[in-house]
Amino acid sequence: MFIYLIRHGQTDWNRDHRIMGTGPVPLNESGRAGVAELARALKAKQISVVYTSTVARALESARILAGEWGAELREEPRLNESPFEAWIGKTYDELRDDENFKLYFDAPTRARFSNGEGMADIQRRALDAVARIVKETETGRAAAVSHSDVIKPVLAHYLGMDLDSIHRLSLANASASLIDYREASPRIRYVNFAPWQWHDGP
Repeated sequence: MFIYLIRHGQTDWNRDHRIMGTGPVPLNESGRAGVAELARALKAKQISVVYTSTVARALESARILAGEWGAELREEPRLNESPFEAWIGKTYDELRDDENFKLYFDAPTRARFSNGEGMADIQRRALDAVARIVKETETGRAAAVSHSDVIKPVLAHYLGMDLDSIHRLSLANASASLIDYREASPRIRYVNFAPWQWHDGP
């Protein structure tokens, strides 16, 4: 089977580099258009079920995808973004002198960014969500709509990367990364497929 790990579409807060956490921030016009274009690009893959984070921007993205594909929609809270309580609403510029914020990018497993949850915890629950998808889907193709810093730890696991190296991966809004489970050892077929980006070049 195949699982497409899909990052939600752009919001105004993404555009402004502002921390959202699990807040109810909707997609903007560009975000909805990007998800719709990704949906059209993957439509021929016959993805039958879309699992999604329950956070507003992911759920909105998942509904666009499921609607285009005629797929079943299933909520999966283990795909949710981390709350990032202390940073909500702040921009990257406002946080540039925060030692914990810098640590989040340099050595995320040592950073303290959410009450009771670290990067290893995010990876653990995200992999649990993926295990559920594999078990329930068994064959065919499924999508999981989530957030950049939830998808990256999953990819790191299958790539054999150190968890502190996850920010070497770059995932655009409305992008898909593909995991192939047809062999004993799952394989990453591609990362950061985002057809809307091609309009302005790479």
